[in-house]
Amino acid sequence: MIKNLDNKEILKNNDLNSKFLTANLDKLKLYIKIYKGDFSLDSLNYFPITRENYSFLEVFRWKGESKYNHFFTKKFYENFNKEKINFKTFDDTIVIGSSPGNNYFRNLITFFPRILFINDKAINLAIHRKSSNKFRDFINNVLNYRGIKIKKFIYLDDDFYSFTNSQIPQFFKKQIGIKILNDVFKKKHTKKYKIYLTRKNSFYRKIINEGDLIDELKLKNFKIIDVEALSMEEQIEVFSSAESIVSATSSALANIVFCNSGTKIYEIIPKYKYEFENEFKMRYLKICDFLNLEYNSIEADPISVEDIDENTKKFIDANVIERSNYYKNLLVKKDGFKNFIRNT
Repeated sequence: MIKNLDNKEILKNNDLNSKFLTANLDKLKLYIKIYKGDFSLDSLNYFPITRENYSFLEVFRWKGESKYNHFFTKKFYENFNKEKINFKTFDDTIVIGSSPGNNYFRNLITFFPRILFINDKAINLAIHRKSSNKFRDFINNVLNYRGIKIKKFIYLDDDFYSFTNSQIPQFFKKQIGIKILNDVFKKKHTKKYKIYLTRKNSFYRKIINEGDLIDELKLKNFKIIDVEALSMEEQIEVFSSAESIVSATSSALANIVFCNSGTKIYEIIPKYKYEFENEFKMRYLKICDFLNLEYNSIEADPISVEDIDENTKKFIDANVIERSNYYKNLLVKKDGFKNFIRNT
């Protein structure tokens, strides 16, 4: 069986403890662990398992704990030991990882902040192959600014891999990742903009009567923004300088982590019906509460989507897609929306 060791057990094992490096971010007085050694992991969970079949849930968990239960079953252990001789192996690599579905929220808040604790001056960096060029460029630019050269990106597919003499930084709780992004990248602007984030090119959660909304927003001097057309550096500039932001629920709203205190957020949300949707329902409200942003929301009527993109079908259960209004388009009542934005 795979054996999980907590921090106390790591400290008792001198050889194992020596493989955990400590890195810090002086500006925020934050310290993290980085495991350096030989390990295997899959590119969905990025949950390292050492050659001795040790794992460290306390250090590398970034999902709900139940998501890791399968690692500690006899079936997994037997299959893992049978197959690991066939795992592709990389040497001298730092595994940052990224969302296998290229989810912007997950890439920005869960995976990216850990890169600020890397101090080696020339590195091989492992991320998922589906990461956007925009995300790769941002990583490269930030590391270049810090005087760190990426010798090569190592692109992972949906599979298990082995790494030798390699490193993987611990994962943070969401609030720590949000704090890092806000404190390090937020810019203080005196010029303030009102922005609306369009999802016109998305597969779902498009506002089907968006033209009606834009007419009202232009009367209030809103700029219409398509974040797909902006680099991540440009997105930081836009959100840092925003006074008011109106958007349907969207991973692009993760950029509110770059907003200054007091920014007004107006989220157009689907009518949620199920407990499993609470993560979607509360996601941006929690960020607003944490960063002292003013949060407002309005419910929209769900409109069925003809087809869902293949990437969503691959990672989301078909029953969830069918039941949840999160995967539908939205219709916003014009009069209700006009009242919704009256104080923007």
